[in-house]
Amino acid sequence: MAGSAALPRRKPRLRTELSESDEQRLQEAVALFGLPKAEVVRRLIRASVQAGPALSAENTVVIVDLANQVRMVGRNLSQVLRAIHRGQAVPIEDTEPVWRGLHEVIAAINAELTEMTVAYGSRLRRAAKLTPSQDGRS
Repeated sequence: MAGSAALPRRKPRLRTELSESDEQRLQEAVALFGLPKAEVVRRLIRASVQAGPALSAENTVVIVDLANQVRMVGRNLSQVLRAIHRGQAVPIEDTEPVWRGLHEVIAAINAELTEMTVAYGSRLRRAAKLTPSQDGRS
C-alpha cells in the first residue's frame, strides 16, 4: 500500500464521440484560435460556468414576447387559410400589405434572436479567452 501512495494521481480524462459537424466546428475553432483541441475544450468548459446561462432573465422575457408574436402570426395565417378554403379570399394583389407586414415581423423576430445568441457567444469566447490567433490562420 505504501507503494501505491507514491504513484502520481492520474488526471481525469474525457473521451467523447462527436458528430461530423461538431468535429468540423472543433477543427475550425482549433484553426481560428491557434490552440490544441484539448485546450479549446478546457477553455469552453471553464467559460461556460463563468459566463452563466445562455439566456439572462431579460432575454427570457424577450423570448416569451417573441413566442407570443409568432403565435399571433400563426393565428393570422390560419385565418387566411380558412378564408381561402371557404372561397372568401380577396385577390392576391390585395394581400400584399399583409404578406409584407408578416415578412417584417418575422425578420424582426429573427434579428432579435440572432442578436441574443451572438451576444452570448461573444461573452462565452471572451470568458474563455478565445480570440482569433494572430499568426494569419483563420
